[in-house]
Amino acid sequence: MLSRNVLRAYNSALTLSYRSSSGWWSAVEMGPPDAILGVTEAFKADSNSKKINLGVGAYRDDQGKPFVLPSVRSAERTLIDRNLDHEYTGIAGVPEFTAEAAKLAFGNDSSVIANKQNATVQTISGTGALRVGAAYLAAFHPVKVMYQPSPTW
Repeated sequence: MLSRNVLRAYNSALTLSYRSSSGWWSAVEMGPPDAILGVTEAFKADSNSKKINLGVGAYRDDQGKPFVLPSVRSAERTLIDRNLDHEYTGIAGVPEFTAEAAKLAFGNDSSVIANKQNATVQTISGTGALRVGAAYLAAFHPVKVMYQPSPTW
């Protein structure tokens, strides 16, 4: 749980930033603080020498510098060596990627895949995937109530 002092400092910085804005954006109401950034602020405020920052989705070394896993560096080299053309994908994504994603989700020998009972699309992120899935369910299924956890990240 975030300490009250960390939340106060975080909210004060956001409020100051909001008050200094003017013009077209001045009518826009400040939204709530970002929960993930709040976790990072709590990490910074914690004096425990054994703490690990799990709030930003990146590994860091003892000096706070980003640490990239060797497997990620290897994957980066593999991608660079392919000399990709950076073309846009089709509307459903890269077919080879979505086929492999379906195998990962349903299993290599899945009857769902064999009988073409799945529709697999590529999205920009996990949150993007949830949005696409929710829009699909809202448009094509009678249940109109969606539940999500809090926080949602």
